[in-house]
Amino acid sequence: MENKHFEVQWELLKQVGSTDTQKEAIRKRIQATIHNRASKTRGFQFHPWKSIIAASLLIVILGGSLFMLIEGNPIQNSSPIYTIDNDTFSWKLDDVTGKKAGEKLELYHKNNPIPFGTVTEVTEKEMNTTIKSKSMFVERELENFPYKTNMYIEHVKMQDVVIRYYFFVPMKAEKWIQFTFDYPKLEYAEIFRAMSTLELKEKKPYHSTEQLYVNHGYGSMIYPVEIESISITANNFEVYRWEEASTKEYNQYVMKLLQNRYWKQESREGLSSTFASVDGNEVITITLNGNELTYEYFYPNHEE
Repeated sequence: MENKHFEVQWELLKQVGSTDTQKEAIRKRIQATIHNRASKTRGFQFHPWKSIIAASLLIVILGGSLFMLIEGNPIQNSSPIYTIDNDTFSWKLDDVTGKKAGEKLELYHKNNPIPFGTVTEVTEKEMNTTIKSKSMFVERELENFPYKTNMYIEHVKMQDVVIRYYFFVPMKAEKWIQFTFDYPKLEYAEIFRAMSTLELKEKKPYHSTEQLYVNHGYGSMIYPVEIESISITANNFEVYRWEEASTKEYNQYVMKLLQNRYWKQESREGLSSTFASVDGNEVITITLNGNELTYEYFYPNHEE
């Protein structure tokens, strides 16, 4: 039983992290366990073992620290980690798998055999060739995203693809990672959720303290980047989940819209606001109910 006890303690030691707080907490915990165990054991002089256990503890802690320094800090993310040309990345995009296809990593929804996007490592020359050879209608540098990101939108004439997003993130030695996403195979909210939560193992991400907003497609309405699609229907009614939503966040969102010259506020009641485009062709009512953010679209001048 004595050996079993110390085997358990040894396993605990091997799980020790590298911070000073963790080291001190575990050290005290083990010392207390050793002291209590020795006081309860009769006919056995335990003191000579203290120095051995302490030395073992020091070796494990220092060894663990050295290992982490050599290996580097892995991506701390519960999402799947993908690899493309030895570069690993992750994002908070659920139910997505990656499959290698030649030089590309194809992205799939689980249980769906049709890819909705790709990830590729390209040179700066290849990136420029892609940009110039496609029908790009939008070119923008995304501010305050985890990494410097250049975004382009290609108008695609395909039966199942309306537009294709291109995101280029610089790596090193004139290398870029190119992400493409096809809409509507992947909804706008999920596209920006992927890029706004992107983490590359070899590059430390920047996390903005401000709320980020993006345009969906070619539209001028802005949306929080954290939202996730719940229901997108054909009757101009969309529902999203906004986990970080609060009255304060909603008010800041409304204030941001009021700064946009394209939109004017027609009415507001509580956490429900109606905005109209300055040309009068589009009216949108935005409502927050708990963590559900809904958009109801009206087109006054649109002929049925």
